[in-house]
Amino acid sequence: MSKAGPGVSFGEQTYEVFARKKRGDALKHVGCVDAPGDALARVYAWKTYDEENWFEMCVAPRKAILPAGPGPQGRRRAPVREVGPAAPGAEGRP
Repeated sequence: MSKAGPGVSFGEQTYEVFARKKRGDALKHVGCVDAPGDALARVYAWKTYDEENWFEMCVAPRKAILPAGPGPQGRRRAPVREVGPAAPGAEGRP
């Protein structure tokens, strides 16, 4: 039996929502949504954060986001709010 966190119903997970206003802008963290699956997470995100005219919006399950750098060993890490555009030629690289 799984446990749901605060504000999350059984069978749902939290998705982080990122968006950019125009091509070439950095992705910006705009919020999060709770949904039972990827397809509904995309719909919920688009409907929840539709106050802007976004060029692109992406969702990622919170559990899929991995911290980089110090943090898990008890040190606090600063929250990351923006993700820059991919470097030219970076497609397909790990």
